[in-house]
Amino acid sequence: MSFFSALPLLVLLAGADEPAWRQVARDDGIIVMARTPEGGSVSEVKATALVDAPPRDVWRVIRDYNHYTKTMPYTEESRVLSSEQDGKVIVFHCVVNAPLVDKRDFIIRIVDESDWKDGKGFLKSSWTAATEGVPPERKGVVRVKLNTGYWLLEPREDGKKTFATYYLYTDPGGSVPKWIADRANKTSVPDVLRAVRKHATKK
Repeated sequence: MSFFSALPLLVLLAGADEPAWRQVARDDGIIVMARTPEGGSVSEVKATALVDAPPRDVWRVIRDYNHYTKTMPYTEESRVLSSEQDGKVIVFHCVVNAPLVDKRDFIIRIVDESDWKDGKGFLKSSWTAATEGVPPERKGVVRVKLNTGYWLLEPREDGKKTFATYYLYTDPGGSVPKWIADRANKTSVPDVLRAVRKHATKK
């Protein structure tokens, strides 16, 4: 067997040890999946839903960072700290007051990874925790150090609707027990997707 003919098998084996996603909730048209990565102490969470709006309408809500206090649950402050490459790379600061945990803030570097043309393809933004040039931590607000995620929007029904995926892997830090952190993530992720759907479908 040649190396190239063995590649498909190698790809399958490479993902064989990854933990499987399991459905943890299904409500209001939103499916929530979770899994704990190898060596991790909190779960990755992924929510999906069909949104009754074109991808561009959903995208506008997701990318309207400075107005997250009006559109996103738990958000008390939101501001873009820097923008590069015509807005394709953004550093964003947010203060949240989520359920079951004390007030947190995070700074993330968001990258537009979309492949979109003439209403086809996908719209995607992904992020990781920013580490350079970030504001100092505030007294009484815990800085979130682990924050990785993405939004993926795919057209459905000739672009009239959107299949939206919201993925998040984060640890709120501080002295929060891991089971509470897991529960908070599994609650907040579908709530955020629900909020995006609400604002994207406003007429």
